[in-house]
Amino acid sequence: MSTVLITGASSLPGYRTAMAFLKRGYKVVGTHLTHEIPIEDPNFFKARVDITDLDSLRRVFENHRPLAVIHIAAYGDVDGCERDKSLAWRINVVGTLNVMRLAAKYCKYALYLSTDYVFDGKKGGYAEDDPPCPINYYGLTKLGGEIATLSSPLDSAVVRASSIYGFGPGRKNFAKFLVEKLSAGEEVKALVDQYTTPTQATLLAESILEIVERGLTGIFHIVGEKMSRYEFAIKVAETLGYDPSLIKEITMDEFRWFAPRPRDSSLLCEKTRNILKTDFHTTQRAMEVLRGERT
Repeated sequence: MSTVLITGASSLPGYRTAMAFLKRGYKVVGTHLTHEIPIEDPNFFKARVDITDLDSLRRVFENHRPLAVIHIAAYGDVDGCERDKSLAWRINVVGTLNVMRLAAKYCKYALYLSTDYVFDGKKGGYAEDDPPCPINYYGLTKLGGEIATLSSPLDSAVVRASSIYGFGPGRKNFAKFLVEKLSAGEEVKALVDQYTTPTQATLLAESILEIVERGLTGIFHIVGEKMSRYEFAIKVAETLGYDPSLIKEITMDEFRWFAPRPRDSSLLCEKTRNILKTDFHTTQRAMEVLRGERT
C-alpha cells in the first residue's frame, strides 16, 4: 500500500484530499497543529507537527517514508499575514522550504496548494503561465512557496485554487458562512465587484488525486467558473433551498479590510482542463457536489 503525506489535513482542502486518497486505497498520514482531524480510518495516521520545526517534521518523514507529499498547511488569514509578516513568512515560506527539503530526501513527488492571490487582480483571467504579481503579503508568501516547490529537485506540481468552499472542517469559508446566516433567516452582504473562480473542495481533492497518481508536473489551475461573490451567494442559496432575497449587494469600497484584495483574481484553466479527466470546472457539477456534502 502506497503512503502519501498530507500537511494541513485538518483544513477543508486537506481533509477532502485525505478522504479522496483513503477511498482510493492509500495509506494517508495527515499533519495538523491547532485543530483535530475528524477522520477515523485504519489507514489514516495523524501527526501533530509544526512545519516550521524541521526536526519534528523530519521524524514524520522518517517514520512513514511517504511516496508523495501534498503540502496544504498554510497561514491563510489574509489580514493576519499583513499584520504579522514574520509569522506569515515563517509558515508559508520557511515551512514550505522545510517540507520540500525533506521531500527531496524521502519522496519521489511533491504537490503544493497555492492561490489566485499570487496575482494582482487588475485584469482577471490569469492563465497558468502568466507571471504572478501579488498585492498583499499573503499572496507574496504563497508565491514564495510556489518557488520553493518548483525549484526543488523533485518531480513537483503547483495547484492554484480560488475561494475554496464546501462543508467540512477548517476555517469558515464563504459557503459555510452563507448557510449559517441564511438558515437563521439573516441577511448576508456579498460583493458585486470582486470576481473569483470559486473552487469546490471535493472536486479540488479529486483533481489533486489525479495529478499525483499521474505524476504530472508544472502549474495547474483547479477552479470553477468566473463570478462575483454576489453571484456565487445566489447560486449557493438556490442550490441549498435558501431565500436568495436575503443576499444583499455591497461593493469593495464599502468593505473594510486591513490587507488589499485583488478586484478580479479569476483564473483561466483551459490548459489544465485539457490535461485532466476530472470535471472540476462546471458550476452545475460543483453545486451538485456541494448539495451532496450538505446531506
